[in-house]
Amino acid sequence: MHTKILYTVALLAISSISSAQHIQQDLEKFRQQEVVLNSDNAAFLQQTKFSNIGNTSLKYDLTKGDFKHPLMAQEQQYVGFASERYQQLEDWKFYGKFNLDVGNEKEVAYTTQLNPLRINPYTVVDSLGGNWNKQRYGLQAKIASPLVNDRIGFGLGLQYKVSTGARQRDPRPENTNNYLELTPSLTYVLDPKSTLGINGNYSYFVEDLAVSNINTQTVHNMYKLIGLGEYVGSSPLFISSSPITRKYTGNKFGGSLQYLYQSENIKLLVDGFLNTYSEHATDGVVFPQQAGKHQYLQYGTHIVSNIIRESALHTFRINWDQKDVDNTEYHQYQDPTTREYITLFSDVFNTNLVTEASIGYQMGSLKDNILQWQTGISVTYDGLDNRYASNQSQQTVDRLTYRADFKRYFVSEDASGIHVQVGFIYSDAVNADFAYDEKSYSTNFIAHHILYPANQFLSINYWGADAALQYNFKRTENRNNQFYVRLSGNYLQPTSNETYFNKDMSRIQGQLSIGLYSL
Repeated sequence: MHTKILYTVALLAISSISSAQHIQQDLEKFRQQEVVLNSDNAAFLQQTKFSNIGNTSLKYDLTKGDFKHPLMAQEQQYVGFASERYQQLEDWKFYGKFNLDVGNEKEVAYTTQLNPLRINPYTVVDSLGGNWNKQRYGLQAKIASPLVNDRIGFGLGLQYKVSTGARQRDPRPENTNNYLELTPSLTYVLDPKSTLGINGNYSYFVEDLAVSNINTQTVHNMYKLIGLGEYVGSSPLFISSSPITRKYTGNKFGGSLQYLYQSENIKLLVDGFLNTYSEHATDGVVFPQQAGKHQYLQYGTHIVSNIIRESALHTFRINWDQKDVDNTEYHQYQDPTTREYITLFSDVFNTNLVTEASIGYQMGSLKDNILQWQTGISVTYDGLDNRYASNQSQQTVDRLTYRADFKRYFVSEDASGIHVQVGFIYSDAVNADFAYDEKSYSTNFIAHHILYPANQFLSINYWGADAALQYNFKRTENRNNQFYVRLSGNYLQPTSNETYFNKDMSRIQGQLSIGLYSL
């Protein structure tokens, strides 16, 4: 049994026999119909009408264009591999996913870090740019035990992510981060229709950054940001022969409560969660110096409901995710005798309120219990209220994004066929307030090159479209596998002419995938 469990989680085998004839539709119907699949509670896998099914793919991804955040690449190219599978072994149920992406990003300005858009403000930037080589790895697994006394179920969720990257130009950052998340879970069956669930949540994040020069005869400007256009000393640091090092370590603790209702025609999952997160940034190794503490309280709810009819599957979703962020600065001096840094004063100078909420509806048309087409609409709200206390700086943005999409399946008797998908979005910044006082004794480099264009990017209206075309080849001789090729892309464009962006700018992304569905 233990060998089989490891075999499945690692996604090294694709086995099992099924009488299903339409693998893609079966997989997408399974994901829409089973409301617990996206829950952090892995034990809920026992409450699904499980299908042994998987998807493996190779991809090439290209993204380019000037309608982007100022810290993002002008162009990026990645090749990737991904594999996921739902598998039942005796009375145990599993889900596993692995992905690997390797690529390069061109014309990345200012940033020295793999992900410059994290909400932690304590980042390091420079005055130049360059090309990056990056790698990303990810592993996700869920395990659900058999029910004990037909009542109690146990589960465990795991996520592990590793990213590495380096820039090929002085000053040369080398950046690595690791993320581990564990979610032990429990379910209790109240009656044939109702189940309660609870899960814990613990995650650990660590990031190491080192910036150095190959040409030590040249001096470069570096900036240690502390929030909303501010940086340490309001003046640049200089790097020549001595490197700059920084380490981030973060821990999250929390959990979720769930209620699941399932009848013949109705499924409902209500999930409420609460987490606390604390992350420290530390400069140096021998004599470490506090660079800032980033922490937040996260809470919200996810609600999803299905109404199942003979000819249609209706899905309703409501999501709300709130983060109340406090960022603490440290004012320190170095003891001349011990060389250790002593904290004179620390307080919260930067606060942020980050809100994500959405409501959506999706309909799947069924014929002989097989998906024929799907359509959906959704409205998403994104809110940001970023403030810095000492100079009363403010960045507030409230955005509504509207989306509609449609999918259609054309399948022949040998199960080969075409899948067509189109979608449209419009994003409207319904409210945007911004205030920042420039300093007379500073060049205000960060404000002019990062803060101002970033604020305009977050507050400009834009529209977009996406499309996908997939061809599924006929099933293999043993009827358990089906190859496919998929071409997809999306396009974004602002709707007005502003200081940093105009209607002639755009952002386009395209992807070519070759994959295999397996039963």
